[in-house]
Amino acid sequence: MRRAEQAHYILTHHPSPIRQKLVEQTDLATGVAGMDMFQMTRIYEKARIGDVDIHYHLADFTDPWRQPPADTFLLYSGYCRSLEFWHAWVPFLGRDFRVLRMDPRGYGASGKPAPGYRFEIEQLARDAFGLMDHLGIGRVHWVGDSTGGAVGMAAALLAPRRISSITACNTTAKMAQQTVDTYAIGEKDQAAAIEKFGVYEWCRRTLQYRVDISKIPPELGEWWARDMDRTPRHVAAAVFRLFSTVDLWPRLKEIRSPTLLIVGDNCPPIRKQQLADMAKALPRGRLVSLEGYDYGIHFLAPERCVKAVREFLDEQEQ
Repeated sequence: MRRAEQAHYILTHHPSPIRQKLVEQTDLATGVAGMDMFQMTRIYEKARIGDVDIHYHLADFTDPWRQPPADTFLLYSGYCRSLEFWHAWVPFLGRDFRVLRMDPRGYGASGKPAPGYRFEIEQLARDAFGLMDHLGIGRVHWVGDSTGGAVGMAAALLAPRRISSITACNTTAKMAQQTVDTYAIGEKDQAAAIEKFGVYEWCRRTLQYRVDISKIPPELGEWWARDMDRTPRHVAAAVFRLFSTVDLWPRLKEIRSPTLLIVGDNCPPIRKQQLADMAKALPRGRLVSLEGYDYGIHFLAPERCVKAVREFLDEQEQ
């Protein structure tokens, strides 16, 4: 699948006048006789993990003769967002690491629990471990956006030996009450807002709290809302209810994995102070601030984020 994956990224990440020439030059359009290019580039998969089907993508552009085999990064999305929010990270990591992306249960193309299902952060971590087991992956470098970083910390508490490092982008140990109130957008609570407006419209009305809208074109905001709208209303409400009550502060001192916290320096002072306090509480924590960014840094500045991650991991080896 390596050649097919390379073709897929050429076809999806280069303008149309360039991409066909690139495919031809790299001889990626040929391979298995009689097989259509788009058949060869079917790279998304699903796996039955416990009681749910998990949608995922594993990219491996590392040298196949490499010994020992390359480490794996697991990129885990924030609230109600699919694995597509990480696609720009794959080229920046893919030559040196295997890159695993997944839709958490209830998100994207993964299975949707029925109404009344009670989400637990430990179960979300176990879903990731189950997928790792399915793929024969023992340990990962966990990268999470917002609530995805919190799941990574929960994973490190559950199975420390399986988490080589954690990178958390704009993740807080506990959601601030101000955030809970903000996402209610004038309704009784966030669940009532979701029920009234639906996930799509709720996302559009609150997008400025997840990404710096001054740095994105209107069509990107539309795509963002459409992606989140793949999450059913009952799931969106239940997941928010979970993360609005999660409190990792008492257990940060138990997380032994090297942990990099990334924040945009344009974020509100309270958010930056929270992350600074977290970095002090984590035994192997470090905080990096990216100049010129607010929320959504993993999406808006993937190259700078990956550079920070690589530098952090290099420091751990010294």
